[in-house]
Amino acid sequence: MTPPTTTPVSILPAPLAAFVQSALTATEQAPVAATPVGAPLRRSALVGELATRSTANAVGTAQLLSENPDSDTIGELYAMQGAFVKQLWKIDQDWRAGLLRIYENSLLLHKANTVSKVIEQDCNLFGQYGDLVTNTVTSVATLIDNSTVGYSYWLSKKIQAAHAAKVAAAA
Repeated sequence: MTPPTTTPVSILPAPLAAFVQSALTATEQAPVAATPVGAPLRRSALVGELATRSTANAVGTAQLLSENPDSDTIGELYAMQGAFVKQLWKIDQDWRAGLLRIYENSLLLHKANTVSKVIEQDCNLFGQYGDLVTNTVTSVATLIDNSTVGYSYWLSKKIQAAHAAKVAAAA
């Protein structure tokens, strides 16, 4: 037996501006979740908020660039990306320096002459690695949070200015 075939429904192409507007409207109408209790649920809620904000930023950027792709806006986007990469590079350098310090401290294990000293140094190395991971992950999360919020603010001001210019030109 062959399964019945269905004719695919044709999808009409939508203009980019209409698509962007519908995506922005959907983002603005998304229900705000109540603050959940407990760290795992709170973490999930915060990651969801970050994803929603990032999606709204992407849609807003597409809208801004489709309506008003001026060289100042492009230059500011490049400058923000450069600043982000510079901060990420610093975090990477701190990570590598921390790993090097841990490696150097691991070489001292050979100088321990008792089991208790070896265990003490092992635990110290694990603690140093845990601190390094904590600091690195926290730094990356802080960078992402700050960049996303700052970019949202910049984007909203750019979109407002573009709309004001459009209204002024129409009048």
